[in-house]
Amino acid sequence: MLIKHQVKDYFHIFKHTAMGMDIKTWIRVLAQYRFAISWSLLPKALFITLIATLNTPFQLIEYLFFDRKIKATVVKRPIFILGHHRSGTTYLHNLMSTDPQLAFCTTNDALVPHLMLTTGKITEKIVDLFMPATRPQDNVKAGAKLPTEEEFGMANMSTTSFTHAFYFPKYIQEIFDHTVTFEGDYNDNGNQWKNNLHYLIQKLTYKNQGKQLVLKSPSNTARVKEIRELYPDALFVHIHRNPYEVFQSNTALYNKILPILSFHTTTTEAIEAFIIRSYTLLHRKYLADQSDIPDSQIIEVAYEDFVRDPMEQLQSIYQQLRLENFDQARTVIKREVKQSNNYQKNQHLSLSPSQIKAINTQWQFFFEAYGYEMI
Repeated sequence: MLIKHQVKDYFHIFKHTAMGMDIKTWIRVLAQYRFAISWSLLPKALFITLIATLNTPFQLIEYLFFDRKIKATVVKRPIFILGHHRSGTTYLHNLMSTDPQLAFCTTNDALVPHLMLTTGKITEKIVDLFMPATRPQDNVKAGAKLPTEEEFGMANMSTTSFTHAFYFPKYIQEIFDHTVTFEGDYNDNGNQWKNNLHYLIQKLTYKNQGKQLVLKSPSNTARVKEIRELYPDALFVHIHRNPYEVFQSNTALYNKILPILSFHTTTTEAIEAFIIRSYTLLHRKYLADQSDIPDSQIIEVAYEDFVRDPMEQLQSIYQQLRLENFDQARTVIKREVKQSNNYQKNQHLSLSPSQIKAINTQWQFFFEAYGYEMI
């Protein structure tokens, strides 16, 4: 069954996350995925092309003024929040980002990574003008100054971001291999991805005056080896959730996000097959790569425990990773927890027998690794 686009989806031009892409990267991404744009969505693609072209002089000015300073910036032991999409990474990231001793990638930083140092204050106002109060896939609050995945920033400055799968879902399996696991023909892409990520992290560190960054991208769950090659002292927080709930939430995610961001249609069957395959590859790679990380640099957190008592779990995270000043951050984090108490979770359809069979067969290793019970 096709994932349907409503009439309003054809006019989401100001909500598209590719608007901050530089024109060179935009053309390269289009070429990489065979210019696979449906005729009905061509106006949206042309609009992004226009915006990317108009942004070029401003992007060039920022590059000329700041490139040398960015490349000279020393990165302070970044913290990476890991976990599959819809496993609680956003909630964890939002809470840790309230700690004043830490910095993060804002929505504005991610949408206009080439402009954050020069016209960032202006683009913040523009982003807030067109951005909804909550994210389209759930009820989580949204805003230009709020934390988001640096993956969107990578999408706007490189060809190695999984975000491009939301634009070209027909190639979602290829994009995953190309940008997340770097397997097969895409083995060399890991070095390219590392170079791009390091530059973005240096830029965010420079913008935030050298503060330690807390970063969140579900795709990084499969990139632990590459991250540690960049930052041997990096810290990791991996949050995991009941696999059945993750599957349900991800199918809902794609049904809500693809009509807004994609340039062509795909089927629910193709997306479900991708979720099963990518979940397997991502976690097998993570489990293999994380085994060599010292205990003082990584902690595993169960989503169920985290939502039950986030303050207790955060205290454990700070202690395990030897992060300082939790007592000083406690007040602001607790305030954010209180504001999140009224959050309404999405309601999902029941799983079909065939879906349960696929999950149990393909994800058995994950159930065993984290002690979740099969149905």
